[in-house]
Amino acid sequence: MKFIGNVRQVAGKIGGKISGIFEKTKLNDLAGKIGFVQRSTSKIKGEDFVSLMTTEILGEEPVTTESLCDILRQINPEADMTPQALNERINRREAAEYMKEVFKAAFLANLAPVRSGISPMLLSPFDRVFLEDSTQITLHEKLAGEFRGSGGSASKSAIKIDLTYDAKQEIFHKILIDSGNIPDQSRADEILTELRKNDLILRDLGYFTLNSLSEIGEKNAFFLSRLLKGVNVYLSSDDDAIPVSLPKYLNKKSGSLTVTETNVYLGEEKLPCRLVAYRLPDKVVTERCGKARNNALKKGRQPPKDYLNWLRFGLFVTNVPSEIWEPEVIGTVYRLRWQIELTFKYWKSLLKIHIIRGIRRERVECFLYGRLTAVVIVAMFCGYASWYAYNYLEKEASFHKLINWLRRKDRLAKAVRSGSLNELFGELLKNISKSLCKQKRKRRTTHQLLEERIPYMDSFSPETPKIIINIEFYLKRLT
Repeated sequence: MKFIGNVRQVAGKIGGKISGIFEKTKLNDLAGKIGFVQRSTSKIKGEDFVSLMTTEILGEEPVTTESLCDILRQINPEADMTPQALNERINRREAAEYMKEVFKAAFLANLAPVRSGISPMLLSPFDRVFLEDSTQITLHEKLAGEFRGSGGSASKSAIKIDLTYDAKQEIFHKILIDSGNIPDQSRADEILTELRKNDLILRDLGYFTLNSLSEIGEKNAFFLSRLLKGVNVYLSSDDDAIPVSLPKYLNKKSGSLTVTETNVYLGEEKLPCRLVAYRLPDKVVTERCGKARNNALKKGRQPPKDYLNWLRFGLFVTNVPSEIWEPEVIGTVYRLRWQIELTFKYWKSLLKIHIIRGIRRERVECFLYGRLTAVVIVAMFCGYASWYAYNYLEKEASFHKLINWLRRKDRLAKAVRSGSLNELFGELLKNISKSLCKQKRKRRTTHQLLEERIPYMDSFSPETPKIIINIEFYLKRLT
């Protein structure tokens, strides 16, 4: 019975956080302070507007102003507004500032952990595991002066959302919003001020800078990244060292081996790290080279031969010692980065965060912060479900199924509106083992690969064997 009490306690804490976000007095006072509501006789209250912009339109395609008025009357019958009047309120600067402050409060509530983290064996040596990536939201081209796009064939106007995710606690660590033309590389140093000893960060090539990798090491934290082509690789730190051609070097060194590890030094800074190279299967190489040729043909050229040779390998660099990760599992750990890609997919396919209509900055920001607030609230439910399934069911929660479940029958909106979040958590526990977990399948999930320490190259096989790597070492860490 002890675990039941713990489960209910965690649910109560998360429910309390969500209830705090929608606390009526606090929202109404904030609305008055910002100037969104200026008179006590105003038809719309701050609490009504927040519900309208978040849970009440969760995952809906952009609704008409007439529909928003109808939903608003369901929330509060006294809030009987014309579409024109509501539209004017949404387009005000105060509305955007109000929803921005509500989002900040929701995000801060998400930060404080209330449960133990999820820690597959390969992640257990680290205190926090950060994944970082970005996604874009296309806007009307008339907003190009406010939010510039990335240029080329892309939209003239876009917003970029940069997300840093703590994979062990399953919480959003940071969300940054900027114009779509801001490169990821310019954000590479943002996380450095918050890194602590024994943290691990995984990012894609867009964030690759030798300066940020060096500073991560200086903070006694760890990184894992793919190697950016064009970065000079040296086999020694001597001043007269000559950079090597990796494909040639690896072909000579590895022979028929599928996994090769080399201690290298990167760039003119001679940053020391481990280089782990995987000789990829022919099928994978054919696909990678085919994509490279197609992309080059679009620009009227052929891909260089040395680049095609480069694509024959999966190349990773890390400062995590071999005593913690053997070279066979480096690529397996990097697969974890795809979890943030899935997060963006859920945001767009299920929560419709990328569909924001309008040609006024205030309107766009109002809906954006409303949708992001809803995303944070949903993430709290997903984190709870994942923790419960992992610890008590030995299963993996399906975020896709869970988000659809929260949307179905307006479960989340009704629970927030009526203050019955505890009942919603109870209903969640009754359903999670039946229909809200991932089904068993032959192909292992990323979580299973990490838990079972499956070598990276084995994951390309149709039937992945259950191989234990250096089990004596991991058992020592547990004891």
